[in-house]
Amino acid sequence: MRSLKGHSFQAGIWLFIVLLSIPAVVRAEDGLRQPRTILALYDSSELYSPLPDDNLIHKKAAVVLNYLGMKVRYHDLAQGLPGDGEMEDVCGVLTWFKDDSVPSARDYCRWADRQMRSGKRYVILGNFGAYRDAKTGAKTPQEDVFRLFEGLGLEYLGNWTDNPLVIRVVEKDSAMVEFERTLSGEVGEYEGVVSASRGNKAYLVIERTDIADGKSTVVVTAPNGGFVLEEYELFINNADNRSAWRIEPFLFFEEAFGLKGIPRYDTTTLFGKRIFYSHIDGDGFRNVSDIDPKRIAGEIIRDEILKKYGLPITASFIAAEIDPAYLGSEKMVSIAREILSLENVEVGVHGFSHPLDWDRQLTVFEIRGYSRPLTGTKDPDILSESPYGRASLITVPRAEFLRREIVDATEYTNRVLAPKGKKVAVYQWTGNCRPPADAIALTEGLGIRNINGGDSRFDAAYPSYTGLAPLTRSCGGRYQVYASNANENIYTNGWTGPFYGYEYVRETFRQTETPTLVRAPPRRVKPINVYYHYFSGEKAVSLKAVKDAYDYALAQDIIPVRTSEYAALVDGFLSGKVRATGDGGWEFSGYGNCRTVRFDSEGMVPDLSRSAGILGFTTWNGCLYVHLTESGRAVLYCAKDPPRSPYLKEASSVLTDVSISDGSISFSTRTYRETTYQFAGLPPGNRYEARVKSARTDAVLFTRAFVSDQKGGLTVRVPSKGDIRVVITRIR
Repeated sequence: MRSLKGHSFQAGIWLFIVLLSIPAVVRAEDGLRQPRTILALYDSSELYSPLPDDNLIHKKAAVVLNYLGMKVRYHDLAQGLPGDGEMEDVCGVLTWFKDDSVPSARDYCRWADRQMRSGKRYVILGNFGAYRDAKTGAKTPQEDVFRLFEGLGLEYLGNWTDNPLVIRVVEKDSAMVEFERTLSGEVGEYEGVVSASRGNKAYLVIERTDIADGKSTVVVTAPNGGFVLEEYELFINNADNRSAWRIEPFLFFEEAFGLKGIPRYDTTTLFGKRIFYSHIDGDGFRNVSDIDPKRIAGEIIRDEILKKYGLPITASFIAAEIDPAYLGSEKMVSIAREILSLENVEVGVHGFSHPLDWDRQLTVFEIRGYSRPLTGTKDPDILSESPYGRASLITVPRAEFLRREIVDATEYTNRVLAPKGKKVAVYQWTGNCRPPADAIALTEGLGIRNINGGDSRFDAAYPSYTGLAPLTRSCGGRYQVYASNANENIYTNGWTGPFYGYEYVRETFRQTETPTLVRAPPRRVKPINVYYHYFSGEKAVSLKAVKDAYDYALAQDIIPVRTSEYAALVDGFLSGKVRATGDGGWEFSGYGNCRTVRFDSEGMVPDLSRSAGILGFTTWNGCLYVHLTESGRAVLYCAKDPPRSPYLKEASSVLTDVSISDGSISFSTRTYRETTYQFAGLPPGNRYEARVKSARTDAVLFTRAFVSDQKGGLTVRVPSKGDIRVVITRIR
C-alpha cells in the first residue's frame, strides 16, 4: 500500500453501522438461486500484459475457488467499472492489486460500497489499491476509503510502515495464517486496520510498537467478505518467483465468501472414482529413438504405450510433420493411421506447424510460403516452448494463419489420418498455449473441445498449492481448458534433461489428493492426467517415466475417461446452475457432463425418497460425492440416515441410461478394462444375474451370478471391454 500512508486517522472519528450478514443467494421466481461466480477485478496497467491470466487471482487463487465450486470471471478496471448486468450471477468480488492506484479510484470505492450493500461479498487481498487515481494521481477522498472499509466492519487508520523492527505479532491463528509458510521473522508490513464488528473473525493481529494504539487486524473475515494485508496472504520468493500461501486459502475463501454448506460441482471425481485421462502432444513424433535407432519415437510410443495400456489416450499430430506435401512422408502417414485405428485411442490435433507464440505468430518449422526462420533469437520464453531449439515467423495474414493451424489441420487429420467412424475430438494447444479468442472460437465452430496449458505441479520442487493452475483460462469471453498436470517438457527443462524428470509427476498426483508436503487434510483437487509428447519415446528413461505414470494410475481407484470427455465435464462445471428449493433441498441444472456435486464435511447423505435425478453417492474423507443423472437436471434432499432404497455407490466407468430398483439394475457404458460397479440399499443375501451385451451387435459377452451382502451391498465385476449394456436381475 502506498497512498494515504503515513497519515494517522483516529478511531472514533467515523461513526458507522456495520452491514449485517447477507446470504449469498439471490431470490428468483422459482426459489433462491445460488450465484456461482467470483468477479475477479484486476488493473492491467500494473501488469506485464492486459490478459486476464497474468494476475495473481488467476495464478494463485482461482484453483482454490474452483475447488470450492466457484467460477471466476475477470474484469479489467482499465476498461471501466462492471455494469449492473454483469453482476447478476456474482456471489462475491475479489481484488488482489499490486499497487495503490486504480483508474477512477473514487468511483471504484463507491461502486464497491454499492456492491456490498446489495449483498455481494467483498474480499480484499494484498494492496487495497484505490488510495490514488491511476489516471490523475489524485488521492482518493478519505471518506470514500473509510466507507468501503466500514462495509467490512473495519476502521481504517493508516500509519503504514515496512520497518520490521517496530512490528510484532500480537495474536495469530496458525491454522489460518501459517498454512504453507510461517510468519517467523517475516512480519514485513503494517497498516492500521481495526476490526469494529462483533461479526468479524480476526485471525492475525499485529502491532506497531513505536506508536500508541498500534494494534492492527491484518487477516480478518467479515459477514460481507474479508481482508488480508499484503505480505500476509502470500510469500513470493523473488529469486525464483516461487510462492507459498500464508493464509489457508480453502478455509479463508469458504468463510469470506459464505460458501460453507453450499454444494460444489466437482471436476475430479465421477461415480465416486478419481478421474483419469491422458493425452499426447504431437512433438517429436518423427524423431529417431535412442532405444531402437531403426524406429522413430512415434513407433516406440505406439508399441510400448498405446498397444500395451488399454486406457483411453488421446493422440495428436502436427499435420505438417505427417503430410508428405510438407515435412512428412507416406511412412509417417501410415504410422499415424495405425495409431488412430487403435480402439483405445481418441483423435486429437496439435496444429499445422506447432505455433510457439499465438499472438506473435511464431512457430517451429520453416514452411515455404508460410513461415521463415527467426534467426538470432535467444528469447528463453520462445525457445523453452520449442524442444526443436528453433523458431520461425509465420508470414501469412492472421486469418489464414489461424485457419491453417486449426481448421486445415483438423480437416487433414479427419480426411487422411483418422479411420472410418472417428473424427478429431480435441484440439491440443501448442507452444505457450495462450490462444486468442478467435482461435478458441474456431475450435468451437468445428464442434471439438480444446485443452492444454496450466502446467500444474505440486512436488518437492514446488511444494505449494500455488503451483496448481485453475480449470480454465478465459480470453475474450471464451474459455480454454487447462490440462490438469504438467507434461514432461516441463519436468525435463525443455527436453534438456534430466530425461527421467517426468517421474516426479506421480508426486503431483499424490499431493493433489493426499498432501504431505503441506499441513492440509486430504483434498482431491485435480484428476490424474498423464500428459506427454512423442519425444518421450526417444530415451529409455523417459519412456520408463511415462510407463511409471500409467502404472501408478492403474494402481489407484480411478475412472478412465477420454480427454474430450474431461473437457466436456469442465464445460459442464461452467454452465451448471444451483438453486436452493426453499424447503431444504437443492436443484441442479445445466451441468452437462459434470455429473458430480460435492458437499464438504456436512455429515449428511441423500434422501432418495424425496430426491430426483440422483443415481447415488459415496463418501471420501468426510466429503459427500453425489452422482447425478445425464438428464442435466436433478433435485437433492439430504438426511442423516442412509437411504433404504437401492442406489449406485461407485462405478469405474461412465454410466448412461441408468435404471435402479430392488429387482433390476441396468445401464450402458464404455469400458477399457475390467470394471467394477458397487450398489447399496438392496435386500441382503439376494442372488443377482449380471448379463452383459455388446452395444453394437447385441451379442451376449458375459453372464455371471452375484450375491448381495448382509448390508445390502452388491459388487459386480465385468471383464468385457468396449461399448456394452449391463442388465442385473434379481434371481427369485
